[in-house]
Amino acid sequence: MTANSELSESRRGDEADSEYSTTLDELLARVRRLEDEAAINRLIMTYGPAADAGLTSFAGGLWLEDGLYDWDADGQPYQGSAEVDTMLQADLHQSLIAAGVAHFAGPLLIDLQGDEATVLNYSLIMRREEDRSFLWRVSAVRWEVARTDNGWRVRRRTNRLLDATGGGLRLFRDSLTELFEDVTQ
Repeated sequence: MTANSELSESRRGDEADSEYSTTLDELLARVRRLEDEAAINRLIMTYGPAADAGLTSFAGGLWLEDGLYDWDADGQPYQGSAEVDTMLQADLHQSLIAAGVAHFAGPLLIDLQGDEATVLNYSLIMRREEDRSFLWRVSAVRWEVARTDNGWRVRRRTNRLLDATGGGLRLFRDSLTELFEDVTQ
């Protein structure tokens, strides 16, 4: 083998290593993204069962200390994990879970941008009266979540009913227009 052919062979090896490293880096980034999306899914899907089980502190702890839960267009948002905990301890929520309420979260549409994400989904609340269960509320939900040292937490949750007021429709329309460049109205 001549010096030129050895150099040529060496360059091909470096190119292959470089190509392989780029591919490995890309795969690692994809795995990290999938892990983040799974963690965000777990965070959001935890809320309903925790709230329905009466685990108020645990459910409230899903929020950042300064996070917001804006559940009513006409009301004041709950601020911080402690206020979410207090809301879940209130008589209204406690009477709902005592009678058999179920919070369902629809599939999540996650827009992940580094250490923050915006998530859209439907919230369905089932209530029980006597021997029947029925769909009580259907809402559009926008979650803004952030990565912390303790995993992903809720920065803001905004709920708007999908009803004649149009609040839920506007929340979804505005959010989708913001998240996707190709949305036309």
